[in-house]
Amino acid sequence: MDGVLVDSEPLYEAGFVSYMNGIGRPELAAWYPNTLGRRRADFVAELAELLARDEDDVIAGLRDAVAPHLAGELPAMPGVPDAVRAIAAGRTVGLASSSRGSFVDTVLTRLGLDDVLAVRATGDEVAHGKPHPDLYLLAAERLGIDPATAIAIEDTPAGAASAKAAGMGVIAIPNDHTRDLDLGIADVVLKDLGEAASWLQGDSAKL
Repeated sequence: MDGVLVDSEPLYEAGFVSYMNGIGRPELAAWYPNTLGRRRADFVAELAELLARDEDDVIAGLRDAVAPHLAGELPAMPGVPDAVRAIAAGRTVGLASSSRGSFVDTVLTRLGLDDVLAVRATGDEVAHGKPHPDLYLLAAERLGIDPATAIAIEDTPAGAASAKAAGMGVIAIPNDHTRDLDLGIADVVLKDLGEAASWLQGDSAKL
């Protein structure tokens, strides 16, 4: 969802930078790419150790710093919602997001996509977040499909690794935050969801 359906990464990054500035560690704002595609719960121990702070303190600080940025406009990524509806035409589509269920519900409602996705699996429902396969396996289970028959659309290395670990094919759609990251694990790299919709019409059998 984040970085594929909604352009939320700049909002998360702004909150992350605000938090680092607030605790007097502005040089660690550059650590932000390590969070991409991952649940806060899965990277906070590493970050807390780096900051020499208690994990609960870091969680609370990040939450409070990010919340104001997510409270306003949540801009759609290019092609949303039309490309998503095109992808869903004749297919069963689910969502596997590291975000919490409450935020996922908010985003899908604001984007007008709450009626498009047959199921959703969210970060607060699994023991291990991306790059572990749990989220994608849960989504496949709820869809009632074999993961090997599914194709995931991802924007981060952690997300692509998660889908691959679940046995899925992967389309990567880099954005401004992930364009320079290693997405070589993906089966194909496309520019946006519109191109993904077209590709799925003719080339998905190649995966």
